[in-house]
Formats: sequence, structure tokens, C-alpha cells
Amino acid sequence: MTQIISNLNVTELVVDHPIGQDNPPSLFANRDNAGQKPPTQRVLQLSDFEVNWQDKLTDTQLDKFVSDGWLIIDDVFEPKALMALQAESGFIDYRDAALTAGVRISDIRGDKIRWITENFFAGYYYLQSINALAALFNRSLFAGIRHSEAHYACYPVGFGYQWHSDNPAGRDERVISAVFYLNDEWTLNDGGALEIVDKQGVHHNVMPAANRLVIFDSDLPHQVQIAHRQRYSIATWMRRDGLVPFVEEGP
Repeated sequence: MTQIISNLNVTELVVDHPIGQDNPPSLFANRDNAGQKPPTQRVLQLSDFEVNWQDKLTDTQLDKFVSDGWLIIDDVFEPKALMALQAESGFIDYRDAALTAGVRISDIRGDKIRWITENFFAGYYYLQSINALAALFNRSLFAGIRHSEAHYACYPVGFGYQWHSDNPAGRDERVISAVFYLNDEWTLNDGGALEIVDKQGVHHNVMPAANRLVIFDSDLPHQVQIAHRQRYSIATWMRRDGLVPFVEEGP
């Protein structure tokens, strides 16, 4: 089955040029940005996905993130943007996910994914908003983030993702991970919680409620508990290495 594989190879670290006002991010390395405008769609505009991250993230929250390594932001987007992401997640062609070694092991992870490229209008605008958040982390915490990547994820009933961290052994390109949730009216009986162990060793269970963004240090151990209802989300990583093209493998 055709897969789109993200940046799995080690690339040169370029933390001396983090995202900021004087260095706006390129979202996709395989497109020539010169003279090109972002894709547009009559119904959606970039402004629909704008978030005032400084209002969403107080100094107290940033201090907590530094000490504990994670935080939750609810009510991230306005309804139009949330509905666009929900709709897009429901209509795309999902592919089997793979571990970093390139092998799918369903006993470890059971999600199906689709990497976000410029072909996904809502996802593209979502990534631009995440890069604005990365710029805030760079200003506030000197995070050295250079770009972000994300994929839609769908967990069928009866599947989850066992304990792992987002930086495999010997790797440190991913700085901050984030998960944005898309399911309305999620309940405890639906399962599928994100279980995360913070820097103090405390376990937390986070329900995947729509319009919620969970942000955490990419080195923190976490798992997705078994879902009892089909579960949709966007898995996101803010990275400090060089941007490389997405590669589509097939057939």
C-alpha cells in the first residue's frame, strides 16, 4: 500500500535559525516558495485558523510546561476551523502507519495515518498555526524549533498505541510534540485517553475532546489507551533539524 513517509533520517541540526518574525518557516521542502502563494480554498482562509497563542498560554502555563513538561489548551480554534479539520479528517484516504524502523507492528500501534501536505487545505492552515505557536516557544523558551510536521490519525475500535517516546533512541530532532483532537462528545466509556508521564514521574490521563491541544516534551513517555469508538486526531511535532521532503512510496 502506498505510504507517505516523513522525515525519518537524521538531518543536520540548524537551531541557529529558529522560527521567528525574521525567519518565517517553510512548510514543505519539496515546493519552490519563490513567487508562490499558499493554496487557497473558497470556503477556508488562513485567518480562520489564526490563534492568539499569547492569550492561550499564560506565563504560569509556560512555567508549568518547563517544570512538568506538558500542558493542555482547550477551545483552540473557532468553530469554522474545527469543523473544517473534522471534515477533512473524515474524507481522506488513510494509510497504514509505520514505526521509525519502517515496519508496522499492530500489537504496538494500531492507528492509520495520512501525513499533511499542501494537498490538505485545512491541515495546511493548521500547520501554519502550529508554526506560530513554535515561534512563541522560541521567543519564550529558546526552543530552537525550525519547522513542524503533522499527520491525521485514525484509531479504529479496539486499537491504541503502546508506551513510547517521540524521539527514538539516539535521536533528538523532535523538541515538542502536540496532539489535536477532533471527536465531539467523547466520554470516559469511549476510552482512547492519552496517558502521559510528566517530568515528575506522575501519570496523567487526558481525554481526546474536540478542539483540545495537548503539548508535551517529545522525550516524555506516553501511550494511547485502547479506543472503544473510532478516534480522530492530528499528531504534531515541532522539530529543530533541517526540513526534508515528504517521500511517497508505493504502490
